[in-house]
Amino acid sequence: MRVIGAAFVLIVGIGGLALWSAQHQAPRIEDEIRAAAGGVVTGAIHPMAVTVSGRDISLSGTADTPEELGVIKDALDEVDGRRVVDTADVTVLPVAAPYDSAIAKGADGSIAVTGNAPSAALAETLAAQGVPGADTLPLASGAPEGWSGAMLAGHAALAVLDEGSFALAGTSAILSGLAKTPEEAKAAAVALEALPEGFERLVSIDVRDTGQVAFDLRYDAAEGIVVNGAVPETLGVDGLRESLGGLDTGGDVTPTYGTFAGLDARLEALSTVLPDLNWLSLRVENGAMFAEAEAAPGLGPAQVAEALKAALNTQDITVRGGEAPQDGATRTNAATGASEVASAGYWLTLPDLEVSRANCTTKAQTIQAGRTIGFVSGSAQIDAASIAVVNDLAGLLLLCTKGMGMQVQIGGHTDDLGDEMENYRLSIARANAVRDAVVARGVPANKVQAFGYGATEPVADNATDQGRAANRRTTFTWP
Repeated sequence: MRVIGAAFVLIVGIGGLALWSAQHQAPRIEDEIRAAAGGVVTGAIHPMAVTVSGRDISLSGTADTPEELGVIKDALDEVDGRRVVDTADVTVLPVAAPYDSAIAKGADGSIAVTGNAPSAALAETLAAQGVPGADTLPLASGAPEGWSGAMLAGHAALAVLDEGSFALAGTSAILSGLAKTPEEAKAAAVALEALPEGFERLVSIDVRDTGQVAFDLRYDAAEGIVVNGAVPETLGVDGLRESLGGLDTGGDVTPTYGTFAGLDARLEALSTVLPDLNWLSLRVENGAMFAEAEAAPGLGPAQVAEALKAALNTQDITVRGGEAPQDGATRTNAATGASEVASAGYWLTLPDLEVSRANCTTKAQTIQAGRTIGFVSGSAQIDAASIAVVNDLAGLLLLCTKGMGMQVQIGGHTDDLGDEMENYRLSIARANAVRDAVVARGVPANKVQAFGYGATEPVADNATDQGRAANRRTTFTWP
């Protein structure tokens, strides 16, 4: 009976000891396992959570690769006291090959990010440093070392472009886009130099404004002016029009920050030569001007070429003689706005006026204001520079002599220097030279008379150079 009692006491004692051990030793063991397991996952690439229940370890979170998960599981298997290691709740990232990520900048400045990120931490870092949307990228393994640094370098390069894209394809970093100026294109390329080691850099940037003044100006007397290309932004379309005497310009003109010293003055001078041209093709590039032109019929190519060279301040000018238009053809001269008719191989201006003796006389004076008919010194040869005014006068005479009973008298006048009879003979010869010129342009010969007055009808004081110049003149009257 004593033996049975002793056995009972022993059993109760062992059970109590086991119960005490379970109550006091199990939590300590669990804590030890938890601490050891937590140390194993501390170095994981992605966040992982460790749960310990008794001596069982459960792992959840994200593993970068199956290999990383295998290393972690092996390490957990080595934890003292553990019973099982459960990794069923661990997600292994897919592998991206090649590893593509990209940043696009729209013309409105918007940023869009596509592709993959190697970790949530790196993606959040990009977003915090100004790459919007980076923290929403799907995760994938296989990113090259330095991925985040490369993406930040690409974002910095895009910041100075008007629009463009930066793409990572493995270790190839590709920057393309559009810069406003060459300086901005260079700044973008420099920003990309911050790529981490090991990345290959490929850059393709177009420049919106090269800073080069380069344009083509094409003028046609019947159609007007068309300008295509880049002009200084300080001149612009309005300044271009103003420099060309207010003429409307068609074409596609873009502004550039580049400059061309004296361009406005040259174009202003060109506008005074345009009435002497049938057409002009002008190229402006690299600070130089090149031009080809056709002179109006009857005007000497050499004379027009010299006028263009002086206006444009260049010797690269080629001018050919103008072909005679078909008689009766009409056009509105784009440079002058005047109506013109083709007569005897010339373009003659048809003035808009009511034909009368007074109106025709006054208009002849207006045409000659500031540009009287000139002659080679001491002769009756009309100088080349006077052909344009002769054409305008011929157009007036052609119109005015059509009136009933309208005949014109051309008078030649000289100053009082030299022999009186010689001046008289010279005045007659010059009047006849003008008569012949207008008759050659289609004015009926029977409607035109020439008279010489020598120095007998002065309009100014012959004692001064200015007065004598005023007295050397050609008059047109309708008696």
